[in-house]
Amino acid sequence: MKKPFCDFCIRTRVLCPKCQGLIDSGEYNWLDVDVVDALMKLEKKYNLADVEYVKAYETDAFVVVVLRGYKKLPKGAQIQLEKDLSAAMGRNVRIVEKGSVNEIIAQLVSPARLLTISTSWLPDGTSETVVKIPSRELRRLPVRPEKLQEILNRVIGSTIKVDVIREREIKI
Repeated sequence: MKKPFCDFCIRTRVLCPKCQGLIDSGEYNWLDVDVVDALMKLEKKYNLADVEYVKAYETDAFVVVVLRGYKKLPKGAQIQLEKDLSAAMGRNVRIVEKGSVNEIIAQLVSPARLLTISTSWLPDGTSETVVKIPSRELRRLPVRPEKLQEILNRVIGSTIKVDVIREREIKI
């Protein structure tokens, strides 16, 4: 598994200047060290040699772990890895594959279905992505829409707005 920290630093929790610099710069934090440590313990069981660790984000509901190459694992292994990582961390964990904005949104909203994802370009040069979810899918969302919006903003790093659409508002 490709990771930003040295194996020795992760095991001992005594960081070398390079690893300490990654934490001091704000690029990574101690949550990342904990997640990489838990992944290292599961590395051989799931053959994570082709997987690259990107970042972890902590929320009230769960920890979002972003990996590259995760979707190459068999579906059963992906589900079991998520369960084992949750047990090792002592918190709920959602693992997502690093990819396009739409792919990340779809993975975090799963198992709920999306209605649309659209990007609006604003006059000041910024953009806003609007995610529309049918109200009948609310019970299938992993968290409330407000929390989902906060999580998406942190993981993707741009402005995301989550709208819940009632069935009467859907025009075909």
